Amino acid sequence: MKTRIILATILLLMGAQALMAQDHVTNIRAKQEDKMVTIKYDLSVRSDVKLLISIDDGQNYTDTMKVSGMVNKVIPAGKNKTIRWQAFKDLGYGDYPEIRFKFITEEKQQPKIKRIPNITFVTLNGAYTNTQNPSVGFTIGQVEKYGWFASVMSGFHFGGLFPAATSDENGFVGEDLPFYKDEYAHTALSIMGGGVMCLNDVMYLKAGLGFGNRSLSWKTLDDRWVRNGGYSAVGVDVSAGLMFRFGGFVLSLDAVTTNFKIFEGKIGLGYSFENR
Repeated sequence: MKTRIILATILLLMGAQALMAQDHVTNIRAKQEDKMVTIKYDLSVRSDVKLLISIDDGQNYTDTMKVSGMVNKVIPAGKNKTIRWQAFKDLGYGDYPEIRFKFITEEKQQPKIKRIPNITFVTLNGAYTNTQNPSVGFTIGQVEKYGWFASVMSGFHFGGLFPAATSDENGFVGEDLPFYKDEYAHTALSIMGGGVMCLNDVMYLKAGLGFGNRSLSWKTLDDRWVRNGGYSAVGVDVSAGLMFRFGGFVLSLDAVTTNFKIFEGKIGLGYSFENR
């Protein structure tokens, strides 16, 4: 940061007269209007601008306390910046034939707006439910500030997808209790899409909606699958989670529920790259 000091002299009783200004502050004009002094100036660079005064030919300078307008803060570059100074409230009433102004400016760079990268990400996922329905799959998506994702998960056992019947939790189909083999299937299938929102450089929020089947099925002696309705849920999948991006690597953590009956924890590891 460069600090500049600009000097100007005004004669309050004879109008306004300025010495040659340099660097950031130029074209200084001052005018007395009754008890108020209006000072105008041009500023070439965005700067923190302060104004000091001297009434002893520049030997000592003090702050101008009763000022308002384009002073004592960061001022954008431009012309005709205006300061209003209640001179006599600062100095008291008296005869001040010459007052010197000192402008002190410190250049302030315009804050850079950090660009949010537009990324594509892919993760390989593993999941497990509270009813022992493990599954694996993948997620793909794209996001800048906002984006999308799609996810497919499967347990690769499809006995519960198209059962011949559905039983209660004790195995009864209506009033009948079929004869079951010692064979069962935990079916897990999820097809989901949703939205992604960038929270900061590292963290993303995810939420999704789709179809889910987490079911326990038993096989009967005549080789038919019967879905146990007490330990199964088929219908709407809802998910919420967070994704973390470390360089190109991605870690995803999600909670998923099917019909708000069966709950699943899902973790994903993968990679992301910026879209050009």
